[in-house]
Amino acid sequence: MKKRVLCLVLVLVLVMSLLAGCTGGGESSSSTAGSDGGAESSKVDTGIDFDSEPYEINLMYLVASEGANQAKVEQALSDLALKELNMTVKCIPMTFSSWRSQLPMMLAANEPLDIFVGGSNNFSTYIDSEYVVDLKDYLDYLPDALEILGEDAKAGYVGDFFMGLGQMKERAYPAGLIVRKDIFDELGYKVEDFNVTINDYSSFNQITDLFAKVKEKYPDMIMLDGTSIMGLQTGSYMDNMGSNFGVLGNYGQDTTVTNWFESEQYKKFAEIGRDWFTKGYSSADIAVNTDSGNTFSYISNVKPNTDIEKLAQTTYEVEVIPLSEVMKYTNAYNAGLSCVSKASKDPQKAVQFLNWSYKSADYNNLINWGILGEDWVITEDNMAAYPEGIDATNVGYHNDFGFMYPNQFAGYPWVGNEPDIWEVYKEYNAGMMVSKSFGFTFDSAGVATEEAQLNTVYDQYYKDVAFGAVDIEKGIKEFNEALYAAGLQTVMDEKQRQFDEWLAKQ
Repeated sequence: MKKRVLCLVLVLVLVMSLLAGCTGGGESSSSTAGSDGGAESSKVDTGIDFDSEPYEINLMYLVASEGANQAKVEQALSDLALKELNMTVKCIPMTFSSWRSQLPMMLAANEPLDIFVGGSNNFSTYIDSEYVVDLKDYLDYLPDALEILGEDAKAGYVGDFFMGLGQMKERAYPAGLIVRKDIFDELGYKVEDFNVTINDYSSFNQITDLFAKVKEKYPDMIMLDGTSIMGLQTGSYMDNMGSNFGVLGNYGQDTTVTNWFESEQYKKFAEIGRDWFTKGYSSADIAVNTDSGNTFSYISNVKPNTDIEKLAQTTYEVEVIPLSEVMKYTNAYNAGLSCVSKASKDPQKAVQFLNWSYKSADYNNLINWGILGEDWVITEDNMAAYPEGIDATNVGYHNDFGFMYPNQFAGYPWVGNEPDIWEVYKEYNAGMMVSKSFGFTFDSAGVATEEAQLNTVYDQYYKDVAFGAVDIEKGIKEFNEALYAAGLQTVMDEKQRQFDEWLAKQ
């Protein structure tokens, strides 16, 4: 049964990897952490107008699913915002799938909307179509949010246009091999036994040897499955600068935009993938597979508490073997920004609400965990947990989407994490290497046609080549010929031009 649970969960886990997140926790400077409606909250001193009629905020935010307590959460949010901001809230919850399909139509139709999550691949469209407010004109109303985000807030700019605010979360997506701990321990392995590095590609033989040992012990088990491999970890080994078409190599330490798909590194990764494929270590249909099956390991983005998260998601204890260094880059911050819609009837009030959302523990707890006492409780060690008799199958509201909410560090972390997980994240962010282009966002409006063509080519080749399901020499050659025919050089030239201009201003 556990194997079946693992296989069902891996697909969701890996689809979410670029947005890999965590849970919510901490304290708020404007309210008491853990209240479900701000019962002990105080008014926010940011020039809020308490004399006029309450303003209704149309709030689009991401949810795992719409639970039975969604209406209760909306009412609690309204009660909280009314007391602290003289505003009410109309929630527009969206799952990731509905976000991709419905949000563009909402924006194009100028439907009532104040705050929404904007995806980085659409920034140029948002600006050119005048869907979004330039927050640069409202900096005076964002003191708390800007203080909390610090220097990272600059990554919300596209040129001189301040698109939006990112979330408080980890700022890097390194690659890691996630393995079943029971088998790993049984064969006498420890994470410390592995030192895999791109400084010596032969070090990946350590993983090959591990697969061989496990395969010998469990011949019917798939050694590697899932939806990723090194050649698909486009934010782990280089800075993809917002798209895969023109990158900064060497963990973003280079300043010349190059084509990663014709690099020696990409070829090495494809060859390793081919080796694992031909030896039967990876699934025979891994390039098209969406069912993880009877699997020993998979590759994903990782962070300090990955092992704890995967235990909660799969019921399996896991170990994480690092496969890359830890690099901070722009897209790890701006993959989804909190933006203010041009459809807002009062952008100033929308910005004030946005500022408040970064300091309010109550707000972050509500949208993440739901109603205190019904959907979650506070444990003795100040963690969020299900109430007695409640679990994932019958909870009325539960998202665990803190990584997509303004400031999960303000609220409570979910039980199972270390109580100081937010401090761990802060130290993690402070200690990572920083890409030379951190803070730069490519404006792709001028090459939108080429990028659309390139995405079509990428979709055709990327899995087969990276997983080693085709001959590597032939596959890479055809892949790159198709990329250049689709306009890759044009995109790289434009990206280099914008990046050089940005560098000159730093």
